[in-house]
Amino acid sequence: MLLNVFCGFGIAMDTFLNFSKRVKDLIDVILGGISAVMLLALTLFVLLEIVRRYVWGVAWEWGNDGTIVGMISAVAFYFVVTQARRGHLVMNAIIQLIHARGYLKTVVISKIIVSTLIMIFCGSIGITGWSTVDYAWVRDLQTYSLLIPLWPFYLIMMLSFILMAFVSFLQIIEDIISFVRGEYLETEMEATTDV
Repeated sequence: MLLNVFCGFGIAMDTFLNFSKRVKDLIDVILGGISAVMLLALTLFVLLEIVRRYVWGVAWEWGNDGTIVGMISAVAFYFVVTQARRGHLVMNAIIQLIHARGYLKTVVISKIIVSTLIMIFCGSIGITGWSTVDYAWVRDLQTYSLLIPLWPFYLIMMLSFILMAFVSFLQIIEDIISFVRGEYLETEMEATTDV
């Protein structure tokens, strides 16, 4: 009986890990692709603007605003991809030192704590930021050129923060599963981690 309960938990853990991997792969493909296309298109647009401005002496008045809002939106999307890969900027020298000394439980507990802090931080910004989206929508806020509305930009930022919080939640559960199963004892230290 007890063995069946543990087997059930094992199956549930494997199902969750598969779900988490599929979600993160989907984020990588969709948001990574959108970010890459946006950054490439905006870079080409900026080059066109440079030629238009300095060769022909004309420029679109919305070009600068569009480029800034577009680049920040692309970067906001890619932050989610970076969080899913656990590849963001890190200060992991201490964690690698702790891992090298054999304090493996400390490393996995640190990963859980840091992922929890990231989830709380990004989730709180993502949730409380909706009033900014609403304010921009109701007041019809626009960029300096008065041609580009700001609410889509704010919406992208809030969705990105919420997705980062969701990915951090998935990583917390993954790390807890690794801790419970003892998998952290056999894994090598990742070159990058969110600790």
